[in-house]
Amino acid sequence: MNNIFNYFFVLTFFMFFSCGLNSDTPINQMNSDELLDFIGINSAVLVDVRTHDEYNSGYIENSLNIDYLSNDFSENVEKLDKNTPIVLYCRSGRRSSLSANKLSKLGFKEIYNLEGGILDWIEIGNSVVFNDTIH
Repeated sequence: MNNIFNYFFVLTFFMFFSCGLNSDTPINQMNSDELLDFIGINSAVLVDVRTHDEYNSGYIENSLNIDYLSNDFSENVEKLDKNTPIVLYCRSGRRSSLSANKLSKLGFKEIYNLEGGILDWIEIGNSVVFNDTIH
């Protein structure tokens, strides 16, 4: 009985203190107006996490396309510098929020999510780039 208690105590102690070691980075939210100012003065990497076809249907200039739904999402984002600010966006903000959480767990230091996604970006009159290579 004493061994079971000791095992339980050690396990509880480890779990309690290991939770405090979680280095997840907070996710910063920004709107489209803030993004315009931010990308003008920062060397942030802008990442569109939509599918390739969605990206080609209209994307924010100078953004990279790393599809959140692809099997190699983590592998592709690991190629980015974890110390450079990363701004994520998708169609409406859901996938970019999920992506931001994943980047936080991967150790990225400064993560931003575009609230409302590209829909909000377009709605307030910002321009997008179009590719005509949709498959």
